[in-house]
Amino acid sequence: MKLDDFKGLPCYLQLLSDRTIMFFPYLWFLSCIAVQATLVRKHDEAFMPDFSLRITVKNISQGCFIRESVVVNGTSPGPTLRIKPNKVSWIRVYNDMADQNLTMHWHGLSQRMAIFSDGTPVSQWPIAPMHYFDYEILPGESDAGTSFYHSHVGFQAVTANGALIVEDVRSPPYHYDGERILQLTDYFNKTDSVIEQGLTSNPFVWSGETNGVLINGVGVGIGKQNDSSCKLPVVDVLPGKTYRFRIIGATALSHVSMAFESHENLTIIAADARYTQPHNVSHIQVGSGQRFDILLKTKTIDELKGLNRTHFWIQFETRDRPSVYRGYASLRYTIPGAKRVITPPAPSTPPLSLPNTTYSWLEYSLQPLVPNDFPTAAEVTRRVTMTVQQFQNGSIYWSQNGLNWTDTQTRTPMLIDIYKRGDAAMPNHTRALQNNNWDPITKFWSAEIDEVLEMIIQNTGSLVKNAGGLDIHPFHAHGGHFWDIGCGDGMYDVVANEEKLKGYQPVLRDTTMLYRYADVGEAGKYASWRGWRVRVNQPGVYVIHCHIWQHMVMGWVFGTSASEIQNIPYNDISGYLDFGGNAYGSAALYPEVVEYFKNVGPEI
Repeated sequence: MKLDDFKGLPCYLQLLSDRTIMFFPYLWFLSCIAVQATLVRKHDEAFMPDFSLRITVKNISQGCFIRESVVVNGTSPGPTLRIKPNKVSWIRVYNDMADQNLTMHWHGLSQRMAIFSDGTPVSQWPIAPMHYFDYEILPGESDAGTSFYHSHVGFQAVTANGALIVEDVRSPPYHYDGERILQLTDYFNKTDSVIEQGLTSNPFVWSGETNGVLINGVGVGIGKQNDSSCKLPVVDVLPGKTYRFRIIGATALSHVSMAFESHENLTIIAADARYTQPHNVSHIQVGSGQRFDILLKTKTIDELKGLNRTHFWIQFETRDRPSVYRGYASLRYTIPGAKRVITPPAPSTPPLSLPNTTYSWLEYSLQPLVPNDFPTAAEVTRRVTMTVQQFQNGSIYWSQNGLNWTDTQTRTPMLIDIYKRGDAAMPNHTRALQNNNWDPITKFWSAEIDEVLEMIIQNTGSLVKNAGGLDIHPFHAHGGHFWDIGCGDGMYDVVANEEKLKGYQPVLRDTTMLYRYADVGEAGKYASWRGWRVRVNQPGVYVIHCHIWQHMVMGWVFGTSASEIQNIPYNDISGYLDFGGNAYGSAALYPEVVEYFKNVGPEI
């Protein structure tokens, strides 16, 4: 099939939920075109995956407390995976947990062709306890950059995560001498199960605010600030060098602002694994799901002698929450031939003053390194407004345009349901357009191939007790990047925003912030907005969601007709259609796996 074969055909979107947590709407997509000829192969003892991840539950030290946590290869974060573009990588994920299901999502990478490998409970049956699943990953050249992987079941991702780096095909467009990964995560002093039960209970029980922000799994939890045995994160550098810092927002809740003492000149070179024009900033701001790559030039030996110091603070603080967590890491210089400096205790007085306002950072500023085919306003065929609302019915829920969905309504993963029931699982496009863009029967949202959608996400004041409370929301798109066209206070004004876009080319992103401009608004009224543009050119099922894990149990999906989704012969994927099917391996069974790709390149 060619793309032309699908012109004029509809694709659809559905609200989804993982029943273990409160959910925000998310968009998921699965392409049904340009798939390589598939091969069903038994992954027996002769098959060697490129990477193996073993997921277990164990007590680990976090924030200087002991917490029962889901870990990857025994640690949190798990190992960094470095994969090459235009080459298939097989990642075997073992669920060694005795009583929990699992999926693994490759955040920032499009899985629109390896349709069962995106790693969410709407595209595949979860990996049952004591089973494993082989994920097939094929990044393109344009995917070079910083991503990460994480579980997509329950609250597991608060600890079950790790960095995922797609290497450049050629030399990177920016020169640097070395790399450092700073992966930010949250520490909560409750277990995953306690948090999940509270968020879904009646009455509702909030998880509580973060008890600490960690860098690469190291940090100081609240209550341990004066504990001399509690270690701070340390980042070692050499003098006179340029480092690429890969900053990963793997937090569950926290929106983090960060700066480097006496190193005010930071240069952003990439956002969400897409290279940008160099943009200088004095501090970094990262929400859950976001990634920023920066260049930091270290001081020369002479400069360090003049300052009489080889240690500087990295200061980071949470924003847009009821309370502020402040943490520190050490930027420590290693001088050849000199004795390594012992990291001092965290300062009692903050050495840096970080901005309190978050909503203006980088807006209408960051531009792509190379032109990216940004669709103009004249190309937009339809504007879809998605209104985010919080309401209470015993527990607390979120809806979009009045649509609330939980996976207790349908236990079968969306993709599996289409394979099993065909057109009976598909929505009616006309009916969707007559009902605020979503089909009330199937709960799909709808778009047609070749449309250019302007998607406006509107924040509203909470309906809970009509209090009008406002949250921020980092919205993330699975399967592909979008053009971010900005944000603002109140209701979206297309004329005013087009003025801001004149002479500016937005970057492609996969996670951007729906901000708040006040703590409280008017219940049910528009309070702020975030805008995207999307070219609908891949038939399939798409997902978008708020990446705050306490919110992430709702969603929505684009999908095409059953014949378009069913791009792999039914007999080939029969092992994927039932929970515990033979596409999943165990100690007693080798999996029978559909292999989608051959190595391609230089670009897919």
